[in-house]
Amino acid sequence: MPKPTLQQRLIEALIATARGTRIESRSRKYVTLKRPDGSFYFVGKAGALRFGKTVTASIAAPEDFKRRLLEENAP
Repeated sequence: MPKPTLQQRLIEALIATARGTRIESRSRKYVTLKRPDGSFYFVGKAGALRFGKTVTASIAAPEDFKRRLLEENAP
């Protein structure tokens, strides 16, 4: 079985830690997850993680946040 991509691992970690729920999106570039506070996470194909109200107004998540998120959800 192939190793999950960084994008897949980030999405699974966000869902598993109850930080977001996957929703339908018009974006082809990002997978969108809704945060409990009403804003969104955007996860790119190469594992880019952004957060904000819209893709355009979003900011990149710090690398240490991504690292901690993946470590918390490591098998």
